[in-house]
Amino acid sequence: MPDPLVIAPEGELDFARVGEFRDALSRADRASVSIVVDLSSVSFIDSSGLGALVDLYGRLRRGNRRLAVVAPGGTAAAVLLNLSGLQTRMPIFPTLEAALAP
Repeated sequence: MPDPLVIAPEGELDFARVGEFRDALSRADRASVSIVVDLSSVSFIDSSGLGALVDLYGRLRRGNRRLAVVAPGGTAAAVLLNLSGLQTRMPIFPTLEAALAP
């Protein structure tokens, strides 16, 4: 099985930048492998960024592929994933190493 593709956006992941994030997710999705989205360097994420993750998660699940999201505790991404309830719906990991572990 091929290694998962890692997408690691940086800075703010909001409505103004979600288009490039969605493009990166779509390119990774077309590669037909599992995907790790590392949000460790994201300083802000809004609902448009979360929506992109939810959309990708649904597509990957339908294709029997895996999505792992890295959101270290206390980061903006971890807080929003927790507040939105997504931490119980998709696999969230505290580190990239944990997300890549078999």
